[in-house]
Amino acid sequence: MNNNYPMQLAQQNNFSGNFRLRDALIGETKNGKQYMRIFIEDMDTCLPAYIWKEELYRDVYLPNNVLAKIEGRSRYYYNQLQVDLTAINPVGFKRAGEVIRLIPQSICPLPELLVDLQSAIERITIPALRQFIEAVFADDGIAFAFVSAPASIKHHHNHPGGLLKHSLECMGMVSRHREFSQDSYQLGQVAALLHDVGKILTMTHSMARTSLGQNAEHEKLTYEVLKPYLAQLERSWPEGAKELKYDMGWKIWRSVPRYNMADLVACSDRLSAGFDMDRKRA
Repeated sequence: MNNNYPMQLAQQNNFSGNFRLRDALIGETKNGKQYMRIFIEDMDTCLPAYIWKEELYRDVYLPNNVLAKIEGRSRYYYNQLQVDLTAINPVGFKRAGEVIRLIPQSICPLPELLVDLQSAIERITIPALRQFIEAVFADDGIAFAFVSAPASIKHHHNHPGGLLKHSLECMGMVSRHREFSQDSYQLGQVAALLHDVGKILTMTHSMARTSLGQNAEHEKLTYEVLKPYLAQLERSWPEGAKELKYDMGWKIWRSVPRYNMADLVACSDRLSAGFDMDRKRA
C-alpha cells in the first residue's frame, strides 16, 4: 500500500495493512445492533472504522495508538469514507520502512512535517546507520515525544512540534554540503536530526518543563535517550558510532573539532535557532 490511503481505499474496497487504532467506543444502531467504532490512523490518514462482529473485538485489548494489522472493506456514508473491519490483530513490531508512516498524525502538532521526516530518513542509505535511525523512531516513547515537543519554552521554535521543525531544518542545512565523504555526510545528517533528542525528557508538548528538565542539561540526556541504539551501532559500525556521538555533542565554543562535520552540525543548530528568532521579530 502507498501513502495515499483514502484514495486507494475508495478505489479498492478490499484492503489490509498496519495502522494505529485509537478512541475505541461501543455503540448501538437504531435497531439495537451493537458495534465498535474506532479510528484507524497513520501519519497522513485518519478514518472511522466499524466492527460489527462482537467476537472480533471482545477479547482484544485496544488501548490508544496500539499498532494492529487490519482487514476490511471501505464504503462512503454521507460522503465520508469509512471502513468496515473484518479482521483485527495487534502487531508487536514495525517493519523496516514503516516506522515514520506509523506515527499517528494526531500525535504531531505539525503533521505535515511527518512526510518530511520520512523523506529525510529514506535518504540515509548506509545499512548500519539506517538500521540505527529506524530503531530509534520505532521506539514510540522517543518518536511520539520527538514529534510533539517544543524545541524550547521561551527561545526558538517554542511551540508544540517545534523540536521536529528545528531538527528537520538542521538536517536540511547539513544536507546541502556534499563536499564531505559519504560516511561523514550521512552521519552529519543523522546527528543534526537527533542532536536535541534529549529535550524529550526536559519538555512536554504542553509547553511545560519536566522536573528532570529543571535539573539536567538536555545535551547529556541525548546520549541517555539513544544509549541502547548507539550500543547497537557501535557493534555494527564502531567508527560510525564514534563520529556520530562526537558530531551530536560538539559545541561551537570549544576548540577545533576532531571532525569537520561536527562544526557544521553545531552551526546548523545555531542558524536554525537564529532564523526562527528573526522570523518572530519580523
